Amino acid sequence: MTKPRKGGAAGRLAALLDAGDHAEARAEAERILASAGATEAERKAAAELVASLRPEPAAVVVGLAGVATAAAIVAWLLAR
Repeated sequence: MTKPRKGGAAGRLAALLDAGDHAEARAEAERILASAGATEAERKAAAELVASLRPEPAAVVVGLAGVATAAAIVAWLLAR
């Protein structure tokens, strides 16, 4: 059983996320946040979406450490 859809901007954002289009969902949320005519509820939904798509800081650090390790291994192999 699916949960009922919200209407308006929140519904559009939910539909984009359900479709897996995170880039368009983020772009739509940013348009809502920049819009002078957006309601408080629309702004809240957009802000929540942007926050939910933000990567965890620890994940970014681990990812960068992985890239640095891979680069060091490649450099070491090429230097042999």
